[in-house]
Amino acid sequence: MKWSTSILCLSAVAVGAFASPQGVPVLSEYTRLWNVCEAGEPNSYVGVQYADGFVTTFNYGECYPYELPVHGVAAMAVFCKSVTCESNPNPDCTGGAVPPVPVPVPAALTLINVADFVQLLGQGATCQPNGLPL
Repeated sequence: MKWSTSILCLSAVAVGAFASPQGVPVLSEYTRLWNVCEAGEPNSYVGVQYADGFVTTFNYGECYPYELPVHGVAAMAVFCKSVTCESNPNPDCTGGAVPPVPVPVPAALTLINVADFVQLLGQGATCQPNGLPL
């Protein structure tokens, strides 16, 4: 519950803001990441921008590390599809789910990594298509 509460609170802040504390224009980056996600493979569910500006997508079942050694910590993520995710304690998504309950994530959710909070949730996530209409 702590994980889902954090996500909901952060998404409300992200949607209502025009710029992140790091000076990233949230609305334009949201649109950019949404478009990257939508243009990705059919199984792409999230567009992610890392600290150095590198942008990528992740597919269902693929490990989504919260930090990439070459690109730094994830700075912003936009989910273009509803998914159910499990956060893992290791960047290769091993070690079991933390918390041990899958978390539903609705499409259009935006996460902005303020003060590297994402690493408090774990080091990576694995997400599957959400069976619920969110």
